[in-house]
Amino acid sequence: MKQSMCIVGCGGYARIVLDDIYDMTDEFDFYFASRDIDKARQYSEDYGGAGYFGDYEEAAADPRVQSMYFFTPHDMHLDNVNLAARHGKHVLMEKPIARTVAEASAMVESARDGGIKLMIAENYRFLNTVDRAMEIMNAEGAENPIGDLRLIEMVVEGFSSPGEWRANLDRNGGGVFIDGGIHFVDIVVNVGGFPELVHAIQPPQLYPNVEGEDGILVTAALPGGAACVINFSRAIPVQSLRQVVKFTGSKGRISFDPRASELTIDTPDGQSTVEVQAVRRGVRGMVSEFRRSIEENREPVMSGYEGTKDLAVVLAAYESMRTGESVRLSLPER
Repeated sequence: MKQSMCIVGCGGYARIVLDDIYDMTDEFDFYFASRDIDKARQYSEDYGGAGYFGDYEEAAADPRVQSMYFFTPHDMHLDNVNLAARHGKHVLMEKPIARTVAEASAMVESARDGGIKLMIAENYRFLNTVDRAMEIMNAEGAENPIGDLRLIEMVVEGFSSPGEWRANLDRNGGGVFIDGGIHFVDIVVNVGGFPELVHAIQPPQLYPNVEGEDGILVTAALPGGAACVINFSRAIPVQSLRQVVKFTGSKGRISFDPRASELTIDTPDGQSTVEVQAVRRGVRGMVSEFRRSIEENREPVMSGYEGTKDLAVVLAAYESMRTGESVRLSLPER
């Protein structure tokens, strides 16, 4: 069944996402809202929108709009959900869910009280590479060349200084890890489970204009005894972004770029390649899941609670980074 979604916050990242989903007109009519009505009008013209608004409240109150996809700074997320809930509009919220667990919990409660769906736009949950790797590792016997999970390793290296509100510690809720690194935290939680212990170190800062960290090294203890290492940085002086994920088991290893179309399996017997359908950044599957959760009246796969779990891991890493001590975690309350 076709639905109507309002894109709220017509900035640069919204355009990147729209380039992936603008043709999903069999699933959605798209509306656009910005505090600059000329910008909303331009987006509507560029992407064949059904209408536009120069005010978020006006968009939320319009009966033609069923859901709202928020591309807004992190410090606005709680207010955004409260606005949508008051008007009975379902919410797709850009990650991270919030800046603090308290804010995230308030958002989940507001959505529940308002009878709306709240989904976090964590597109890495919808990547075919990750799904296929999990299928291989969960297979039985000879169908699983990896064996029992022992180690998750991730290296993400790029050279781009966060700008505008993302460079502000209070508005962003941290530095690059809460904004981009949380994608890889979600892979860890999805594949290896919710970490039991986290330790983090911040390398020397390269970008003086960024109030939060521009790089971080995180280690974690996972359920069942597996370990995890995430090396995430936006301050590595290289030309292109590098993303490498490795799952090492008792019999072999799977490695891949999450955005790619193949996985490499290494074992003592040799190396092989498994191909998957490339889905770029997983955005189309993510948006379709949001629509289906509304249609089927169920919790979305990437629910507010799932987003809160990812956030709790990021905040534990920040606490460890500040104190120099390891931080023991427990699952957030539902």
